[in-house]
Amino acid sequence: MSWEYEDLFNNRITGDGSFLEEPSFIQVGRMGYRRRTTVSGPRIDAEVFPVFGRNQRGELRRAKSQATREAQQRANDERSRIHLIQLVEANFTEKDVALGLDYAGTVPTPERVDKDVRNFIARVKRARRKAGLPHLKYIYAIGGDEMPAAGYSGKRPHVHMIMNGGIDRDTLEAIWAKGRANCDRLQPRDEGLGGIAVYFTRQKQDRPEKPGVKKWRGSRNLKQPIRRSRDARMPNSRVKRIARDFRNEAKDVMEKLYPGYKLQDVQVRYSDIVDGVYIRCVLRRLRT
Repeated sequence: MSWEYEDLFNNRITGDGSFLEEPSFIQVGRMGYRRRTTVSGPRIDAEVFPVFGRNQRGELRRAKSQATREAQQRANDERSRIHLIQLVEANFTEKDVALGLDYAGTVPTPERVDKDVRNFIARVKRARRKAGLPHLKYIYAIGGDEMPAAGYSGKRPHVHMIMNGGIDRDTLEAIWAKGRANCDRLQPRDEGLGGIAVYFTRQKQDRPEKPGVKKWRGSRNLKQPIRRSRDARMPNSRVKRIARDFRNEAKDVMEKLYPGYKLQDVQVRYSDIVDGVYIRCVLRRLRT
């Protein structure tokens, strides 16, 4: 998950590397900044953000509560997206598979789709036990934002799923037996498997959205990303000086901090509420 106050840093530095002159109301605490590293398989998310005292957290929560509903939803969606990317990267590799499952004939209700997916997972688990394979791990999302069964026309319900390998692809396709099934090996690109996670979060369903309910679902045995933090007692003024030109220096700085990894992305953001900066970098382990 991303830092809880990240969405207060919703503005970026200007094209010339300077900060826009906006009023700041909450000062960075005496602790300075914290560097947090989240390791998800071959991916590292490295964040640098301010540390605040207890007496400042009330102000921060009030500032967050004043954001528009749209801004809060964007922030929640971004947190969900990052968390899912980290889960995918921590649990799956090119040895695993991606499945696309859809329906033939009568279009089922959303409740029927849910039951069919649960039954499919149960049958795959039995096949894995029979073959002496490790426990099933999976993540899936159900798509179909215009289900005819609910009075709309257009897309039919379909399921996108990734799971650990071991079962023959023809066998997996036969287990579904509700319509077309397509199974392929996962093929990580240079940026990894993050694209699959982003695609999952974009799936829409023709059913009322419930607060706190994810657009995707995963098995309980998924490995969680490994998170480590350490305080960097650097004054705010120094961090802001570094941030002004960080994009130009990020590759050298971050690849020295994380040897064996290549920098993929860097973000530098500031806030019109907090007098500080937020830095996020994404790195990927070099292939040997």
